[in-house]
Amino acid sequence: MENKAETISAERLFVLADVYGIDPAVLFKGINATSQSTSALYNMIGEIVTLVEAEVQRLDAKPPPRVVGEAVVEILRQETRDRTSPSTGPFDPEKYRGLVSLLIRQAGRGSETPSK
Repeated sequence: MENKAETISAERLFVLADVYGIDPAVLFKGINATSQSTSALYNMIGEIVTLVEAEVQRLDAKPPPRVVGEAVVEILRQETRDRTSPSTGPFDPEKYRGLVSLLIRQAGRGSETPSK
């Protein structure tokens, strides 16, 4: 595609736009798509951090910052892994609440000192 050896169908254009989190019109108008996809990524990260922090508060936990970072990174990995088809809807961080809870609880168990 980059070398113009093949043309892109409208359907493929919409799939690509969705994979990169940009409006398909951006590809037609020649607007800087990188800034839009970066903005979508920043929004996703913000939603993930909000979810993780809410779960920390709900569990009344005090995980080390490393665990919070690992939770955010793991959700980003899950969301971006093998994205070759359009997403089924907007990003929903709530589907990762169980994963975040598990990571936080495991961290809490790891910091406990064993009783003698």
